[in-house]
Amino acid sequence: MENLKGYNEIELPKWKRIRLKDISIPEFKEYNNLDIPKISGLNIKNMSENEDLNKYTKYLKVDEEFGVDKNLVKLTEKYSNSGVIIDLERDQKINEPIRLDFNMDSENSLVLDHNLIIANENSKATVVMNYTSNEESFHNGLTKVYAKENSHITIIKVQMMDSTSNNFDSNIAFVGRDAKVNFISVELGSKISSSSFITNLKEDKAQADLKSIYFADNEMGLDLEYTMNHFGRRCLTNIETKGALKDKSRKVFRGNLDFKKGSTRSKGVEAEYVILLDKEVKSDAIPALICGEDDVEGEHAASAGQINELKLFYLMSRGLSEKDAKKMIVEASFRPIIDLIPFEDLREKIEDNIDRRLTDEY
Repeated sequence: MENLKGYNEIELPKWKRIRLKDISIPEFKEYNNLDIPKISGLNIKNMSENEDLNKYTKYLKVDEEFGVDKNLVKLTEKYSNSGVIIDLERDQKINEPIRLDFNMDSENSLVLDHNLIIANENSKATVVMNYTSNEESFHNGLTKVYAKENSHITIIKVQMMDSTSNNFDSNIAFVGRDAKVNFISVELGSKISSSSFITNLKEDKAQADLKSIYFADNEMGLDLEYTMNHFGRRCLTNIETKGALKDKSRKVFRGNLDFKKGSTRSKGVEAEYVILLDKEVKSDAIPALICGEDDVEGEHAASAGQINELKLFYLMSRGLSEKDAKKMIVEASFRPIIDLIPFEDLREKIEDNIDRRLTDEY
């Protein structure tokens, strides 16, 4: 990095709601642990090594404010140490999932990844980004997605960093006519984790779907913000979130369906369901419907409570212990979203992570 002036002057926000305080951005260091996959016909390049970066300026520069925090967005835009540009050609279909593993260790404990995904007309691809750490690390990610007419893009983000790490992840998507963007988010790790997904359905009949699961234990703090901005007519969106909280963990969920002027006959649905496994957890849900247009449909639901006693009784009557019955109920609620991940080893690691932490005494 040639110019780090101002890096140490950027401050993290302070959020009482998830105990984000007294955390500073670590000293800058390079990240050298990302392997760029080689897939036939795929134009994918390392962001920091791309000699043609100037031609992507109009995509990299986003005028509107977005992300978990404006300072954190600025941090990665200016000082990124990893990330990729994926540029899908018109009519290009990449059948093999594109996998990016951001593994953090003592030598690579800082990841500031800036990712740009451009899906030109009629293209299709799935991108999987996996974030792990085996000791205290810091991740601040930024992903920008442009889905042009009739394209279909799926972005899967899996976060299983260790319990001493901090994770911040900002995502923004622009969806064109008849195009669709799917986000799948798995939030399982870190001491503090904050993620933001903002999808802008810019043209008619654009679609967006966001499915997520989260699990928090000990004194973890989770801050989740999912926003669907409807601009075009006849747009369809869906937000489906399932989670579980244990010990003294905290979670804030904000789901926003925003129907802008001109988004006539658009429809959006959002729902969050969280299982509270202990009395000392704290769960805040703030679903919002914002309507600047009359002829639209918006639905929202939020549910937080202990495990259903009838389900628990039924499973225990079949010979399961209370602990095993609770574990089975939580895992079953997560299963439909876990099954959408196209790599068996990732599915197994997610299952093992959840199973191990649920097996601990309540």
